[in-house]
Amino acid sequence: MPLPFDVEDALSCLPQALVRVGPDLVVQWCEQDFARKAGVALRPGGSLLEALEPGPGLDAVALAVRERRPHTGPVITRALHQVRVHVKPGPGEAEPPGAWLVVESSGVDDEGAFSLAVREIARAVGESLEVDSVCAAAVVALVRCAQVRRAEVYLCDEEGVELRRSAVSDLAGGESPEDAFDPEEDPFRQALAMRQAQLGIQRGYGDSLGSIFAAVPLCAPRRTVGLLLLYKEQGTSFSARELELWTAAANQLAVAVENARLLREAKSALQVREEFMSIASHELKTPLTPLKLGLYTMERKLAQGQSVELSSVLKSKRQVDRLVGLVDDLLDASRLDMGRLALALAPLEVGQLVAEVVDHFRAAFDRPFAVDVPRERVWVRGDRDRLEQVLVNLLENAHKYSPPGEPISVRVERLTGEARIHVQDHGIGIPGADQSQVFQRFYRARNVSHRNFGGLGLGLFISHSIARLHGGALSLASAEGQGSTFTVGLPRMPAHEVKKLPRRVLLLDEDSTLEAMAERVLCSEGYEVLTARDGAEALRRATHLPVDLIVLSTTATHGQAGVFLETFATLPRARPVPILLAGDARPWWAQEESSLCTRPYVADELVARVRNVLTQERRRPAEVSPSGGESPLGTLAPRA
Repeated sequence: MPLPFDVEDALSCLPQALVRVGPDLVVQWCEQDFARKAGVALRPGGSLLEALEPGPGLDAVALAVRERRPHTGPVITRALHQVRVHVKPGPGEAEPPGAWLVVESSGVDDEGAFSLAVREIARAVGESLEVDSVCAAAVVALVRCAQVRRAEVYLCDEEGVELRRSAVSDLAGGESPEDAFDPEEDPFRQALAMRQAQLGIQRGYGDSLGSIFAAVPLCAPRRTVGLLLLYKEQGTSFSARELELWTAAANQLAVAVENARLLREAKSALQVREEFMSIASHELKTPLTPLKLGLYTMERKLAQGQSVELSSVLKSKRQVDRLVGLVDDLLDASRLDMGRLALALAPLEVGQLVAEVVDHFRAAFDRPFAVDVPRERVWVRGDRDRLEQVLVNLLENAHKYSPPGEPISVRVERLTGEARIHVQDHGIGIPGADQSQVFQRFYRARNVSHRNFGGLGLGLFISHSIARLHGGALSLASAEGQGSTFTVGLPRMPAHEVKKLPRRVLLLDEDSTLEAMAERVLCSEGYEVLTARDGAEALRRATHLPVDLIVLSTTATHGQAGVFLETFATLPRARPVPILLAGDARPWWAQEESSLCTRPYVADELVARVRNVLTQERRRPAEVSPSGGESPLGTLAPRA
């Protein structure tokens, strides 16, 4: 008897989907609602292999169709839904040969289980706001209520980059395939990126089919905090309604996790504030007490008509300077928090900066300081004052935490595309457990006594932030009891920009007319010229950037030349500076190999001599140690 015309309408009322296939699994007929019921599309003439995932389930169905025998078993669809397939073979004389397949979903839509699981999670949140405890209670509740074999919670780190397992429902059990969690696999990555539940297949249980799992993102209002993984028993799957229910439960868990994190951060912030207030009050009181006593003493002496010693004023000034430093650190930390710490970037030669800062420390402290810079100049674009602040902080720490008399070394390294400044001491070092936190604000290493070593714990935080604002970094290598090496890495200026920088010439001629003429000639050739008519005035202006060459008149009196050379010798320099003598003959105090040019100046000759000396100096091998003493007249080397 032919099928009634409305048979399709009747089939649409049934939850099962019906399809007929041949022995080769080619679809002979399928009902119109097959895609809606089974979750995959089939068409007459197509293959069942296009709709089902390869595996033991599909193999069992194919074998039953070929052998014309009944079969019932789970199969995974290409859409990663687990369905149950009943094979009903046609009669032997049927034409065409084949079998009927009845496909039904094996998911469970249990809102009662959902409600129970949500109540269990809510109860856990009420009992504790500790993150791992909440997650542990949640996975137990889901296994008990959600008809899943296993549940896990993975939480993102503070940066939202890495995932760590916070809780699993069967920690007491043995190793299982789920323990090999790879967050880069598609279901996990897509769940986090799209903030939607994703399905996947878990295999690896010997001869079994494996199981379907759901990766459900934990979506708090402002961010995704992790993943909830639910593993079904073999032969069952997740329906669309189930995923909706457990997504809602996961979101509730996410809110609980985020609240627990916020509470922990708030407690941590309160603790940091209390520690800071204690340290800050102590540090601010330390200079205020002697300052107040010193001012009171000076006031009493002045009232009695007595003189005030200079030493008392200087002591008070040192305490004021210390207070200013503490306040500046607080202001810098505040500016960094608000993103208002601006940089004034300009070309800066690293070796010259290092030489100048170390020179100040040599003058202030009775301790050996070693400086090592490459002969080639190392240029960066930086804020000179801020980078000096970083160096001063590192050298102060090295001095503070090193035994008296122990050397401190500063080395400049010239790498491809990067300049590095290494500050090394042989002091108390930093414990390994503290090294990852030394660049945090207000942090003090455990082996540092607040009584013996002052400070707010802001110096390294500010220095690290300044290095990052320059596009660089501040790093640490240390061993407790053996000392520390801090390294500042900064991007070097491109070579084509360095070539555009003017060369610096320092000019001394007692004849102001000749000096002005030489200055015009050299400036027209692109040199930056500093004049020093009195032998000292402009020299002090030459400290921040390196001087490439000194042009010195041979007719200057011995006293004038002596004052000039003595003054220049006291200024910090990283490398030897060549000297070009201007005159008819070398004076008695000059070396035989000293370069000489005509005076009165001849423009072309002066320019040629200057270029020749600079070229020779650039090609000269590094014979003098950067930390060595002064060389004979002809070049001036840095001071020891």
